[in-house]
Amino acid sequence: MEICFEGIGQTAATFRAEGEIHPGMTVTLVKSGTVGPGEDGDELCGVALGSARGGAVAVQMGGAAKVCCSGTSAPGVGWQSLVCDGKGGVKTAGTGGVKWLVLTVDAENKNAVIKL
Repeated sequence: MEICFEGIGQTAATFRAEGEIHPGMTVTLVKSGTVGPGEDGDELCGVALGSARGGAVAVQMGGAAKVCCSGTSAPGVGWQSLVCDGKGGVKTAGTGGVKWLVLTVDAENKNAVIKL
């Protein structure tokens, strides 16, 4: 039996979109009511649920979401300080960042499920 946390307690909101945004990409707040692709080291505010269309995008801001990981090592499970990696995913923050609950890590496929 496979374990799955995705979609549990999902909360989403529609934001104006700035820049190229794709499904599953981490996004950051760039100005009032507007999200964009997170640059390396930016604090993430959620995960895009679809591509930006008509200047808007749905963003998951709560619940469990799968994200891509980068960096020299995958984040550990538990409370971890994470930031955007500039490629649509997350990485462990060297300094700063926001603590997110990492529920699962698949180091081989470079993804994790985090509780937003």
